[in-house]
Amino acid sequence: MPQTSTSPATPGTSGAATSPAITTVALYASDPAPDVVRGMLAAAAAAAVAAGHGWTIAEDGTIADDYLLTQAPQSRPGWDRLRGLAEQRRISIVVVPALGHIGFTWSVWQAEQRFLRRHGVSLACVEPMLDAVMTGASR
Repeated sequence: MPQTSTSPATPGTSGAATSPAITTVALYASDPAPDVVRGMLAAAAAAAVAAGHGWTIAEDGTIADDYLLTQAPQSRPGWDRLRGLAEQRRISIVVVPALGHIGFTWSVWQAEQRFLRRHGVSLACVEPMLDAVMTGASR
C-alpha cells in the first residue's frame, strides 16, 4: 500500500510542500596582507554572520583581493568577479567586513552600491555586528 503524507496543507496553498527561499550570498574582503589576523577574523565573522542567518554562500562566493582599500574596486580582480556573480543573479547579498571594502570614498561606494542594487543585490556589513558574532551573542 503506498504511503501518503498526513501533514496539513498551509492555508491558501494546494497542499504542496513549500520551502523557504534560499538566500545566496558572497563574502568579500580586500586587504593588502590577507594573512594577518585582522583579515582572518573579518572573513570568519562574515562567514559566521552568513551562517547565523541561514544564508548559503555561493559557489566561488568567498572572494578576497590583496589590494589597498584605496584602490578603485573596478581594478580589483576579486571585485570584478563579484560583479559578475551579481550580473548573473547568482547572489542576493554581499557580506563585507566594513563598507570601506567596497569603495574607499563616498562617491565610489555609492556607485558600486547602485550597481549592486540594479542587479537585486543588497549589502550586509559585519563591522557593527562583529562583537556580537565573536562572542556568540547573535544566536
